Amino acid sequence: MDASSSQPLTFYDFLDRMRNPASLDLVRSIKSFIVSFSFYAPSPENDGKRLQDFLLTMEDSIRDHPLWVGATEEEIDSAIEGLEKYVMTKLFSRTFAASPEDAKADQEISEKISLLQNFLRPEHLDIPAVLQNEASWLLAEKELQKVNAFKAPREKLLCILNCCRVINNFNVRKSYSSWS
Repeated sequence: MDASSSQPLTFYDFLDRMRNPASLDLVRSIKSFIVSFSFYAPSPENDGKRLQDFLLTMEDSIRDHPLWVGATEEEIDSAIEGLEKYVMTKLFSRTFAASPEDAKADQEISEKISLLQNFLRPEHLDIPAVLQNEASWLLAEKELQKVNAFKAPREKLLCILNCCRVINNFNVRKSYSSWS
């Protein structure tokens, strides 16, 4: 591992590292964990705890593994994010709306959001008129709509963060322009 590298590892870097024959023990642990999920009935609380415990165990395993000797904290963090993305992609149908009750609740929430979009306007949220720019709000809305395109929790959170950035940048620009 090149310790002088300043670029964080990407998901594809993580996958490449896992393709190395020396990582066979890590790959077996990952695959075993994924298969083990089918042995239990879906349970959001238990599934979440099992996933977090697995990620913590794998973080220790990655830190101690010869392929990761000399890795920076940022590289280890990127590897764990890559691992989480890989595992969640494989377990997505099991962990998100896995039960009929979850699917029904998701549908009900979607319907309520859709109804709100028909009449809820910025003035209802006490957003000043100077900040009520439809194009900017549309951009923020599009960022939120991307959430369902992703399976990994980190990617979903990045969609929300990007929405907040759009709104914040718009607010900052409007505030700055009002001083001029």
